[in-house]
Amino acid sequence: MPLRDEADRVTDCVAALDRAAGYWMARGASGPVAVVAFANNCRDGSVDVLDQLRPRHLRLCRLAASALPANAHAGWARSTAMDAAADLLSRPGDLLLSTDADTLVAPDWFAANARAIADGWDAVAGRAVTPRAERVALGSRAKQRLDGLGRYYTLLDRLRHVATAIPGAEPWPRHYYEGGASIALTLGLFRRIGGAPSPPLAEDRALFDRIRAHGGRVRHPVGTRVFTSCRTDGRAPGGMADTVAEWIAQDEEAPLHETYRLPAALAPGTAAAGDQLTFRTLPAAIAEAQALVRSLEPPKVEPVSLAPIRDRALDDALLGF
Repeated sequence: MPLRDEADRVTDCVAALDRAAGYWMARGASGPVAVVAFANNCRDGSVDVLDQLRPRHLRLCRLAASALPANAHAGWARSTAMDAAADLLSRPGDLLLSTDADTLVAPDWFAANARAIADGWDAVAGRAVTPRAERVALGSRAKQRLDGLGRYYTLLDRLRHVATAIPGAEPWPRHYYEGGASIALTLGLFRRIGGAPSPPLAEDRALFDRIRAHGGRVRHPVGTRVFTSCRTDGRAPGGMADTVAEWIAQDEEAPLHETYRLPAALAPGTAAAGDQLTFRTLPAAIAEAQALVRSLEPPKVEPVSLAPIRDRALDDALLGF
C-alpha cells in the first residue's frame, strides 16, 4: 500500500484491512497476513500515525522514503511497495495484493480475491466503490452526475461484454475497471512477469497489461469491492481525483469527453452499429446505451439493473468506471 500525506485516512484504511484479515482467518485462511505501508515523501505526519497503529489480525510493516529524486511518483511507489511485500512471501501460490491509503477494503476482500485465484484465474481486478457520504458532501449536482456516470459505465460494461464474449472468456457479471485500489495476483506470477512496472501514471493498468502479455488471465468480479475516496484533491497528478474533478466541473449540457466505439457485430443492421456512444450529453448517452442493451435479443442479454449496489454495513453505492 503506497501512501503520501494520508494522515487523516490511513487509520481507517488499516482498520478495514485488519477487519478483512480477521474475516479471512475465521474462514480458514492458510497463512498470516502482512501489510507493507510505504510512506512516500510524506509531510503530514502519516509516518507517526502508522507507527501508532496496532492491528489485531495482521502484521503492519512500515517503510518510508524522503528527499528522493523526481521519479518518486505513484508508479514508483506502488512498484516499490509491491516488491517489499513480495519479499515477505515464499511460496509461488502466496497472494500479493495492492490497495490505496484512501481506500477501505470490503470485509470479505482477502477472501473474495483468494476465491477467484482458487477458481483458476491468474489475477484479480476488484471494483471501486465510492462512499455515498463523500458524494453527498460534494453537493447534489456533483452526486447526481457521479451517479449518472455510474449507470452509464455499467451499461457500457454490458455492451462491451456482449460484443466481445467468446467461449471460455470471463463470464458475466463482470466489470472493466483496473485500478490500484484493488489488485491481486500470486507471487509466482509476480516473479514470472518481472514485477510491477513503474510508469509515472496508470501504473495499475500497466501491471494488468503486463500480466496479459505473459498469458495471464484476469478476473473482474463485481463482488470483489473496495470503497475508495471520490475526493477532488488527489495526491497523484492525472489520477482518480483529477478525473472526478473533471467529471464534476463539466457542464450538464456539454458532451461527454470519452469515446466508446461500439463494435459493428454488437447490433448488426442497426443505426448504432459501428457508431460511437460519445459527444452526447450524459442523459442522452444513458438513454441510448440503455435502448441498445434492450434491443439485443434474449437469451444473449439478461436485464440490466440500474439500481445502486448497496453494502449493508457501509451504506454505499456503486460507481462504475
